Formats: sequence, C-alpha cells, structure tokens
Amino acid sequence: MTFLQNAWYAAAYSDEVGESPLARTVLDSNLVLFRDDQGEAGVILDRCPHRFSPLSAGKIVGGALECPYHGLRFDRQGQCIYNPHSKTKAGLRAADIRAWPVLERYGIIWIWPGDADKADPGSLPRVEFLEQPEQFCVVKGLLHVRGHYELAVDNLLDLSHAAFIHPQFSGGRYTAEELLAATKQKLERCDGYLVNHRVRSGLAPPPANCDLFGMDPDKPCHTDSTMTWYPPAFLLLATGSWEMDQPRESGVHIPQLHVITPETQFTSHYFFVNGRNRRHGEKAVDDALLAFFDLAFGQQDEPMIELVQRNMGSVSDIFELGPILLATDAAPVSARRMLAELIAKEQADAKGDAEAVTIEAQT
Repeated sequence: MTFLQNAWYAAAYSDEVGESPLARTVLDSNLVLFRDDQGEAGVILDRCPHRFSPLSAGKIVGGALECPYHGLRFDRQGQCIYNPHSKTKAGLRAADIRAWPVLERYGIIWIWPGDADKADPGSLPRVEFLEQPEQFCVVKGLLHVRGHYELAVDNLLDLSHAAFIHPQFSGGRYTAEELLAATKQKLERCDGYLVNHRVRSGLAPPPANCDLFGMDPDKPCHTDSTMTWYPPAFLLLATGSWEMDQPRESGVHIPQLHVITPETQFTSHYFFVNGRNRRHGEKAVDDALLAFFDLAFGQQDEPMIELVQRNMGSVSDIFELGPILLATDAAPVSARRMLAELIAKEQADAKGDAEAVTIEAQT
C-alpha cells in the first residue's frame, strides 16, 4: 500500500485516550495510544518486542505502558524503561520500539508516520471555527468506513450526490434536477490544496435549518456547501444558509471538519466535527444534529462507499478500472492527481536519500 508519509493523520479524539490505553490501526500499523503522568499523549507500536503481545492489553504504571505478558514498560518515546527480570530493573535498550511523532490539537491526537524531523506542527491546516468557542459550539463523531479512504474523500469533494442520496437535505420540496440547476460550482486550484465552491441560490433553506434554527421555509436563500481539501484527507466544509437580501453573517452556519484516516487498504476511520453558530449548549440540538449526521454519513454515505468498494473488488485505485468522468468530478479527480504527485515525489526523494547514504558508505 502507498500512503503519503509526511503528513498529519488523525488517530483518535483526545477524550478517547484517558486512564486506559487505546488500540487503533492506522495506515496498516497496529498502534497503541496512552498518556503519561503529565497527561501527554504517546503513540507507539502495539506489539511488545519480547513475545509480541499487544501492549494495548496492558496497563499504565508510573506514566509508562506495561506489557501484560512479562511486565516490560515503555514510555511515550517507545523506550523500554523498566525490565522486572533484571537485577537492577533498568530499561532494556534492545527492547525499544517505534514511536510516532504526536500533535494534540482541536481535540484530536494526530500522528506523523514519516520522517520525524519533518513533523512540523505548523503544517496542520487551521480550523478557525474550532478556535472560536464563543461563536461556535460543536458535536463530533467517528465512523468506520469499509472502503479505501480516497473513496470517502471523493464523496466529500463531489457533493452533487446529495441531491440523490440525501433526500432529507431538501425535505422533498425539490427534485434533484432543480437542486442541481440552482447550484453554481467553481473549482479553485491553490498551492497545495483545493477549494470546491458550491452555492445554491433561490431555493428554501434546508429543512434542518428551519426546524432547528428558525429559518423561514418560504424565504429564498443562499446555501453554501464549499469544501476545502488538504492532502491527504483533511477537509473543511463551509456550510450555511442566509436569506438572499441579507448579509452572509446573518445566517445559520454549520462549519465542519472531516478527516479520513486510512486504517487498511480497504477500511478507513472517518472523524467529523461540526460546529454551529446558534442554540449553544442545548443538548436536544446536539442530539438532533448527531442523528442527522448519522443518517447522512453513517446510513447513506458509508453504505454506498462500501458498495462501491465491493464492486471494485481487490482494486483500491478507482482509476485502474477506467471510470467515466462527469463535470462534477473535477474536484475529486484533481485531488487524486495532486496526492499521487505528492506521493511520487516523496518516494523519489526517499530513494535519492537512500542512494546517497549508500554511496557515502561505500566511499
């Protein structure tokens, strides 16, 4: 499998990792996440180098993760710092295991699978609505997707499917053709990222914005569903509605963060965080939004992605099967091509570095 290595990947929500270790597979690697005595998160290989028992089945002792089989202990850097079978109980350097660079931000624990020297926290894209708790409150969720992660990215970058697979978005007031005809789309190719602008004008607001946030169902509005993609699978959705004769700021806005993390070649973790600028602190609204997103993501998108993957069989790259392309495919196709170029360059650079090291050793 080929993944972009020098990038931040979401491994878990911060509140998933507490007093007990958490096992999670990311990029086909079995990881264990835990916290030390200071609450700092660590991510190391979930396999003791002695008898290969899963460290995630162990416990945290003195800020270190203790193997449940023979009691070796490992710190956040993957160093074996305690060996109960030696006279001194000192650590065993031969037992050190791999640790991943970690960044904890926006309530998510991120890992960097590539060159640790390149793990720059500044390279994680900003999520402005998560930096404005006074303006936006949030709900979040995590889905398991039985499909290659790029299929989930395709699904998010081409939201024209919503007119067909998400009938609740229009409340049955409009046909798919009417929804598409009212929507203007423009793809902006930027330096290192894409913005797929989508604005629908002249139709009623989505039913959820009327039912939950009091928008008038009989007043035509603008509805934004603009998606920004950063490689490999970090997406920001600007979604909201406002009356056509009113400023954008006056409307209902539900900004969203979507992060797709490969689990294996054919399965993915789907993290989503959704903000809202109205009705803060109301659990009934939280529950209603989570139910709405579960319907859209969990009961409609994910089953379709699974069916697509099943039809693709053992193929993970949809381009290998020669799909026809529609005008609405511009964003997902551009993202796939940009990501493929980044991976190819990363591999070429790594090969060049390896060859340089070999030549230096020979001389």
